[in-house]
Amino acid sequence: MVQVMEKQSSQQSVKQKKWLNPMQSPKLKRRWEMNEEDDFIPGQGSQYAGMAKDIYEQSPEGRTLLDEVFLNVDFDLKSIMFEEDERLNMTQYTQPALFAHSLAVLAATGLKGDVVLGHSLGELPALVHAGVITVKDGISIVSKRGELMAQSEGGGMAAVIGMEYAPLKELCDSLSDDQRKIQPANINAPDQIVISGDESLIDDFVEQGKSYGARRVMKLNVSGAFHSYLMEDAREAFASFIKEIPFATPTIPVIQNVSAASEMNPETIRAQLIDQLTHPVRFTESIQTASEMGVGEAVEVGPKKVLSGLVRKIDRSISVSHIDTMAHVKELENG
Repeated sequence: MVQVMEKQSSQQSVKQKKWLNPMQSPKLKRRWEMNEEDDFIPGQGSQYAGMAKDIYEQSPEGRTLLDEVFLNVDFDLKSIMFEEDERLNMTQYTQPALFAHSLAVLAATGLKGDVVLGHSLGELPALVHAGVITVKDGISIVSKRGELMAQSEGGGMAAVIGMEYAPLKELCDSLSDDQRKIQPANINAPDQIVISGDESLIDDFVEQGKSYGARRVMKLNVSGAFHSYLMEDAREAFASFIKEIPFATPTIPVIQNVSAASEMNPETIRAQLIDQLTHPVRFTESIQTASEMGVGEAVEVGPKKVLSGLVRKIDRSISVSHIDTMAHVKELENG
């Protein structure tokens, strides 16, 4: 998922948006000029049958973007996204689909932003949006990422609800040893963290989590231990794949998952995109960084609105909205 954000002016009582391109609709332009904003791009788990089909049918800009993506993959991504197709839930196809959807929404709206961040694979469309990589290179990278992650074997993941980071990390460390490990993988909100790693240790965590303060621990139905040490082979192959792909200086700051910091150096961005496969998504800290940068409003761009709910848990001072379909685009146009 992608979130596009705008900063809040320190010299005005009303937040002022700087990031949008000029809009055709005066109503839409006035609406967005009132605040400054950040773009959020979602990750896996948000896909659904028919995603972006209405954008393809109703938005010339969205259709052009999607056609470029479809042209640069060697499988029928259009059918996977638009029809009932079980492949949509396979990570090697889920990732390109979410990449395409988020960028199609951005193309249909013309949104720009002062700051941009993506959650997990959402970092890739965020980098396209910020001008770091091209659409063609972006779909090549996300396809390879999905392919490598689909090939990973062993391990598991679990969602932990109602447990703060410090005791969660303490339990992960106490269960881990030199051969088998579990670790935080997605730090989504102060009380919502996903862990990843050795499957037997995930089972141990499920059994012991409540005694450390967890309200609920749920194993996830995933094909691998994403964002953990078990993705090291995938990380090495991914690094080799993208080493020759050009990365440009972003046109707007990108808050990256690995550092939870605003990055502008292309080689730092490349290195952290690689390391993301074995490191946690620091989403809570990323939103805190955005707030410290003066962000007053965020737009989640892509399917569903998982990130919007997380942002509200992290920082209620940031106003959050969501754009997924042409109906949402038209709502904005109509003021």
